Amino acid sequence: MNRLCWLLLVIAGPLWAAEPQLRVQAQLVPGNNVVVGEQVQLQVDVLTDSWFTAAASLPPLQLAGARVQAPDSESEHVNQVIEGKTFNGMRYRYRITPAVAQAFNIPALTVQSQPGQASALLSAQTAPLSFQATQPPGFEPGETVLVADGLRLTQAVSTTPLKIGDTFTRTLTLQADNTPGLSLPPPDQAQVIGLRCYPQSPVISNLDDGRGNISGGQRIDRHVYRVEQAGHFQLPAISVKWWDSRNHRLQITRVPEINIEARAANAYTPTFSIAEDLKQLGQHSRWQLSRHGLAWSAGFVLLVLAAYLAHGIWPRILPLWRRGCEALRWLFRRLRLLPLNPRREKDFP
Repeated sequence: MNRLCWLLLVIAGPLWAAEPQLRVQAQLVPGNNVVVGEQVQLQVDVLTDSWFTAAASLPPLQLAGARVQAPDSESEHVNQVIEGKTFNGMRYRYRITPAVAQAFNIPALTVQSQPGQASALLSAQTAPLSFQATQPPGFEPGETVLVADGLRLTQAVSTTPLKIGDTFTRTLTLQADNTPGLSLPPPDQAQVIGLRCYPQSPVISNLDDGRGNISGGQRIDRHVYRVEQAGHFQLPAISVKWWDSRNHRLQITRVPEINIEARAANAYTPTFSIAEDLKQLGQHSRWQLSRHGLAWSAGFVLLVLAAYLAHGIWPRILPLWRRGCEALRWLFRRLRLLPLNPRREKDFP
C-alpha cells in the first residue's frame, strides 16, 4: 500500500509542478521619441505556456496632456520563445497621441488572466516606460499639429446657376493615413459678404485596411451657403498644414478657391392682368357713373322740394313722386347701379 502511494505521488508530482505561467511584455512603437500629434502605440503582449480560457483583463491608462485610446477587440496572435520555452498569447495596443511637448511616464500595468490548467487567476506587471514628445518644426507652441503618413484633401460644390435666395453646399473631405479620425482638425472657413454660411455637423470615422485594422481617419465637413445678394463671390482656398511622419518634414495640402455667380431674382409677373379684369367687369366706370346718378338724384329732390314750397299741394306731388321714383329706378338700372339695400327695394312705390 505504501509503495502504491509513493508511485502515485511520483506520477502526480510533474502535474503539480506544471502550473502555467503568465508573462506580460510592453514596448513603445515607433519609439520613445515622437512629435506632438504623432501617435505612439504601447504594445502589451500577454503570454502563457498553456492556453487562455478567456481574454486578458487590462487596466485603464490615462496620461495628462495626451489622448489615450484603450485596446478594443482588435488584437493579434503572437508566439515567442522565452528561456527555451514556447509561449503564445495576444498582443494588445494602447494608442497614445500627445497634445503637448513634454515627457510622458507610463506606469507599470497589472494584467490579469487565467490560463488553462491554472488553479487560480494569475497576474503580471509590465515594466514602466517613458517617451518624449517634441514640437515639430514649422508649428508654433500650442498650435494644433496634424501628423500623418499621408494626407488627402478634396472638395465638391454644385455649379448650377444661382439667384438670390438659393442655397448650395461645399463639401470638404479630409483623409489621413495612420491617424485616427478624431485627430483631424476642422477646416478654416472665412465669411463671405453676401453669402450666409450654415456649417453642418461633421462626419468623422476611421478607415481600415479591409481586415479590421485601423489604417487612418476621415473627416467630412459640409457648409451650406445661402445667397443674400446678387454678384460675384469667391469661396477662399482651404489649406491644411501637417507633419509628414514618413518623410519627417512639414507639408501643406490645399484645395483652390471657388468662384460663384449669383443673379438677382426675376420680378414676378402675374399670368392674368387684374386691371384688365376690373375694366371688363365695369369697375373702372362704376365710380364715374355713380357721381352722375347722385347728381340726378340731388336735382330731382330739389325739384320736388321747390314744387312743394311753390304750390303746397301734396296730392299733386304724390303722382310726381311716383313717376320720379320710376324714372330714377330706370336710370339706376341703365347705369348698372345696385340698390344699397336690395331687400328694401319693394318698399319704393
